[in-house]
Amino acid sequence: MDKIEIKTPFISLQTDFGFKRAFGSIEHKEALIVFLNALFEGKLLVNDVKYHDKEVLPSQEKGKRIVYDVYCTSLIKRTDSPYFPEGQTTEEGAGETTADHHFILEMQNIYTPPFEERIVYYVAKMVAGQGKAGWDYVLDPVFAVAVTDFNFTHLSPRTVRDVMLADRDSGEALTDKVHILLCSLREIPKSWEQCETKLQQVLFLIKNMQNMDNTSLAYREGKYSVIFEAAKSNALREDEMVAYSQSLEKLRDTQLGIQYAAKQAAKQAAKEASAKARAEGRAEGRAEGHIEGRAEGRAEEKIKIAKNMLTKGMGKEDIAFFTGLTLSEIENI
Repeated sequence: MDKIEIKTPFISLQTDFGFKRAFGSIEHKEALIVFLNALFEGKLLVNDVKYHDKEVLPSQEKGKRIVYDVYCTSLIKRTDSPYFPEGQTTEEGAGETTADHHFILEMQNIYTPPFEERIVYYVAKMVAGQGKAGWDYVLDPVFAVAVTDFNFTHLSPRTVRDVMLADRDSGEALTDKVHILLCSLREIPKSWEQCETKLQQVLFLIKNMQNMDNTSLAYREGKYSVIFEAAKSNALREDEMVAYSQSLEKLRDTQLGIQYAAKQAAKQAAKEASAKARAEGRAEGRAEGHIEGRAEGRAEEKIKIAKNMLTKGMGKEDIAFFTGLTLSEIENI
């Protein structure tokens, strides 16, 4: 087997392998911490994370098995977390000062319906998993973070969307413990210089890492060295190179499939538009012909009536009045 060679200094973080390596490995957990703190923009401060088994087995024989891309928790003081009302504690731990904050991360490059409902299911499982004997239903916060390379057709485009349980009319939150955060790579700026927030910068790196090198401005600034370190291609073992190459090929096939589908849809739309235009043109022509035919028919009918009137000896002025013909038209009959 020929040795696999990776020609870019950094691997793609949009690949399944790259995303999990950068944000789902203990070795590079600082990269995930940077990502989460950029996402919460100071509202929540994550100092450390603990990774957990990404596979959730079903609770019943025919239940659905779940495998998250990344699942971790961060133990945060309740007083430092905006997701706990003042003084809220559990009965069994009245003096408890910390709580696990659960984070699920998913990288999704193509929309597969119903992706949004799958995320809801993931969150529901994470919430339900907190139940235990003697529990008084005080939830630990749960966050599902989906990084997508598409926009949902039923939602307006936005870089990040924070979805929670809230009143439809007033927007008031029923609880602040359950969040689904949708981050769209389609809505980030086209250049590093245009990125205005830390989250935009992190998403820009996820989108463009494989196109960068040590001359790139993002690299030279040094703000995200832990993410660049996690993405170094020359740090991969041979087995990791194989896994990454397969993951990259899958991503490229997906992207090519999307491009092909888009082109085919555009061709079909153009074809349908052209057919519609031709049909409308024919219909318009038929309508015009029909109108002209009816006009000619009416003129012939008037002349016929005028002839009958003349044979009956009616005056030209009276014939003109009843038929609408001019005197000169009547004289030429």
